[in-house]
Amino acid sequence: MVHLSNGQYIVGFDNGYQFGKTAEALFENGVYALGKVEPSVKEHSLKYERKYYKVGEGRAAITEDKVSDENARLLTMAAIAKEFSPAGIQKADIILAVGLPFSDYGREKRRLLEYYSQKPVLKYEFEGVRYDVNISRTFVFPQCYSAVAPRLKNMEGGYLIVDIGSKTTDVVYLENGIPIERKSVTVEKAMVKWIRQIQGNLQVQYGKEVSEGEILKVILKQENLLPRAYANRIRADIREQIYMLELELREREYDLDYCNVIYVGGGAVAAKNFSERKPNTAYDCDIHANAKGYEYLARQILRNQGVS
Repeated sequence: MVHLSNGQYIVGFDNGYQFGKTAEALFENGVYALGKVEPSVKEHSLKYERKYYKVGEGRAAITEDKVSDENARLLTMAAIAKEFSPAGIQKADIILAVGLPFSDYGREKRRLLEYYSQKPVLKYEFEGVRYDVNISRTFVFPQCYSAVAPRLKNMEGGYLIVDIGSKTTDVVYLENGIPIERKSVTVEKAMVKWIRQIQGNLQVQYGKEVSEGEILKVILKQENLLPRAYANRIRADIREQIYMLELELREREYDLDYCNVIYVGGGAVAAKNFSERKPNTAYDCDIHANAKGYEYLARQILRNQGVS
């Protein structure tokens, strides 16, 4: 969150297919409608237009787009509340900064802008606190590129930025800080699909269902309760998936041996833990990188327009 001199706030929100991320907050992207039944506990509860929801419990199913229902709006409300709550802010005029996968940006940008412009005034309660928010303006930026936006001026020569997300992996090639669109793609390989494959392999080999959460703990090298054989199988499978991703990038004529490569976002942790380390490869494991980048880019535009 960025507080501007005119009293407005810039709020960056990275609405992922597994987690919602702001510059400071991280929460699951599940949205469950409760109708007019008030929830028993306030945690994750949201009240909007006389209806109750649970927002931030579990992962929602992957969909083709995020503007065909109210879920993205409800997640945005939760994101704003999570940024405002520590500062005690309940009423504000905001500039919303969001993103789209690089290859979807040109095609989907207008739809996302129209989506947020339909209901710019948001009056709701989140976890028992009332919020009165007006979205005065919305910026949409390309993911992956946004994650490295604050450091672009220092990136001389060629850089390959790889953002392993939940649904897709964005790959952006930069030349002296400028994205080269014809050399930037979105690859249909990502964490949720990999985890599903791992779950299937564990089911076949051991006859057990293992939750996404426990598998993620192994991938992130966190403490877990799984038997050693299960954990070893997960490590082997994710190592193979990272290898297959890098093999596809090579087949697309990206030279991973001599080009500067930066893995960004939450998926960078998996790449750091299970890919073959190379001196020309860096890992920015800040899962909030895109959200911070959205805020940075929005502020740069506003400064150029005389708003600081």
